[in-house]
Amino acid sequence: MKKLSTGVAFGLALALAAATFAHADVAGPNFGYIGNITPRSTAEIVAAGHTSPFGIGGETTDRSFSTFSTWKNYLGPLGASKIRIQSGWHYIEPVIYPTPVYNFAKLDEIVDGVRAQGVKPFMFLGYGNERAGCANCGTQGLGGTLPTGAGLDKYLAFVRATVTRYNSPTVRVNDWQIWNEPDGHVPALDYATLAVATAKAIKQIQPNAKITIGSFTTGVLGGTASDGYAYASTVLDHFENNKGATVADGDVTVGYHPYWGLPDYDSYPSENTKFTAFKSLVESKGYKIRQDENGAPSTQCLYFALCGTTAWDEENQAKYILRRMLGDFYRQIETSIFTIVDLHYDSTKNTKGLLRTGTWDASNDTPYTNGDQSVKGKKLAYSSYQNVTGVFDNRLVTLPTPSCTAPYGYTVHAYTRNDAGVVRNMLAVWRKTTELPAPANIVNIDITCTNFHFPRFASSATLRPRYADLLDGRVYQLSTATTIVGNSAANNDVSLKGIPVGDHPVLIADQGLVPYTP
Repeated sequence: MKKLSTGVAFGLALALAAATFAHADVAGPNFGYIGNITPRSTAEIVAAGHTSPFGIGGETTDRSFSTFSTWKNYLGPLGASKIRIQSGWHYIEPVIYPTPVYNFAKLDEIVDGVRAQGVKPFMFLGYGNERAGCANCGTQGLGGTLPTGAGLDKYLAFVRATVTRYNSPTVRVNDWQIWNEPDGHVPALDYATLAVATAKAIKQIQPNAKITIGSFTTGVLGGTASDGYAYASTVLDHFENNKGATVADGDVTVGYHPYWGLPDYDSYPSENTKFTAFKSLVESKGYKIRQDENGAPSTQCLYFALCGTTAWDEENQAKYILRRMLGDFYRQIETSIFTIVDLHYDSTKNTKGLLRTGTWDASNDTPYTNGDQSVKGKKLAYSSYQNVTGVFDNRLVTLPTPSCTAPYGYTVHAYTRNDAGVVRNMLAVWRKTTELPAPANIVNIDITCTNFHFPRFASSATLRPRYADLLDGRVYQLSTATTIVGNSAANNDVSLKGIPVGDHPVLIADQGLVPYTP
């Protein structure tokens, strides 16, 4: 596949009009609009030697509910470091008996296409295979059964064939996920047995492979007394005791899908306690946690996670995703947003995509399955995601010691970055919410912090911090001293007055942390 240059790919992605949403300008003499956050493509981030934990979903291409060619040019400009893709055993091995036949053409196009843009593929291995001659091979979709007996042997042969293909002569994939959301319909020991066998098969071919197990639903975050936690505990105990020496603890992550209505779990005691229980369980085995699927719909819906009577729209989708991305980044959790494009399932459209597609139609499979999958536009969440990847990378370090006081119900996170001895600090602030936010909900608040100040501003009164809105991307200069009434390097404290904050993250940052285009 011909590699697109960063500029060409970016230009193609910009061909469709971006979301037009914007708040009313931050009013008053203390804020002067100076431009918008400059997005960074994945290729630009990689070329600069930076990394980030932000991934994006590219799921369901195996079942043709999504088509890579329709959204591939929007991937690189997003700035995601990884993309979650599904292999689809049923579709890759269409002939089982008497001699297996593998067809990797579609998957090759995706793997090579994302890598050409600097994005690393994170590949799911599953689901089952319902082809003739494949007895006990499980079923081919979410919620299906696992392969067992001779069917498991055939599945492991598929795993070995897939890993071999993307391991030689060049390692194109070394990040593998074993099945998806088994809890709720698959016995824990059955899944654990499959996970052990699959991990060993992967490691036999690719000793340095990274492996994700679990990819559990929200139920595993229900606390130590919950059925979900017991399920995860059973899986992890069996995996730990049977995986063997070839599967190093440090190469194992445990995925979870936290489809909570409240992504601000840090400030709700019950959610925090339950989340901590799951995190502690995983880390007690020497493994890491990984949020490998979470997002929100952009329309009202009935059939998928977070659907129901809630009147989702594109603004509320973007706010949810922003709070999830920054909440995970602050805790140093790798995170993946579901998903890059709306998905045309057999039942209806899943509108969790960052890109808007055409009309869903179950009776029309030409040229795409279930209607018009071509991209019709970017949702607000697409540009909001870009705003995050334009600012946040591995150079930003969490500051654990600051004590910041804000009105009840607000989150304040503190970061620092040291660029060859030049230290810059930043705050991320937003109002937590237990319901969909109402329009025009931005209010001015005061924030005071100890063990934190803005060092660039302390070094020169002309280097006033910037204010950046991650939802619409607009950047403002704090233009008068009345906004920052105290910023002491000697005392390491700061007082901010009248900072406009709503139910999505805004940044107050030393100059040089938020790149912007006038």
